[in-house]
Amino acid sequence: MDDRLKQVQTSDLTDSRLNHEFVAWLKTSGMNYLLMLLLVACAFLAWDWWNRKQDEAIDTAWNELASATSPAALRGVAETHAEVDGVAELSLLTAGDILLQSAKTGLRPGLAAGDEGAELTPEDRTRNLEEADEFFARAVELASDRSGFAGKPMMIAGLFGRAAVAESDGRIDDARTHLEEVARISAPEYSPMAEQATARLDNLDGIGLHADLPSQSDLPVIAVGEEEAFTLPAADDLLEMFEEEASDELPDGEAGETPAAP
Repeated sequence: MDDRLKQVQTSDLTDSRLNHEFVAWLKTSGMNYLLMLLLVACAFLAWDWWNRKQDEAIDTAWNELASATSPAALRGVAETHAEVDGVAELSLLTAGDILLQSAKTGLRPGLAAGDEGAELTPEDRTRNLEEADEFFARAVELASDRSGFAGKPMMIAGLFGRAAVAESDGRIDDARTHLEEVARISAPEYSPMAEQATARLDNLDGIGLHADLPSQSDLPVIAVGEEEAFTLPAADDLLEMFEEEASDELPDGEAGETPAAP
């Protein structure tokens, strides 16, 4: 009985001592540890909030890029989401492609042949080519600021676009400069792009030799007398001349006859 009572008393004294030590720890160092734990929890919550905001910004940028269909809208996407990787460059490249295709087809973006006001004037075509070159040049500039190989594909696409614009505008020397730059920066990581640029360089000289066929009004008029003038015959006149010569060469009685069907 005495032993059990002694054990109970000892246990009570131990628990009391532990309680006093814990209270003393809380008064001296406990608040500091609790404050550190609270700061860690706040930092984790802030980090999680920042990541969620970044994900939302990326989703918004890509959704706006997918829904933009006009060069003006794509320009706005590039300006609004310039900090989102790749979105600005893709927006500018897409806008440049739209204007380049418009200049090639002679139709305004978003309109089809036969629509009212669809055809481009020569001034509109020149303006579209200038704006397309600006879009491509801006995409190359943004991509060149990216470190490593991340910006190279965008740079290559933009330089190819600038070369196509220069070819469409008759600036063969500018096109050669852009294609040579593509061949330089493509190797060795993107050797197929370098080969394509080299092939296009080989064809540039042939592009400069193309010429439009003259119209009938541009053909020269040859004077044969004071009151007479000779004009090169049109295609219908030449065909009629050949038919008359062929009928004159046939034997008598066969001219104008057609062979009977078997």
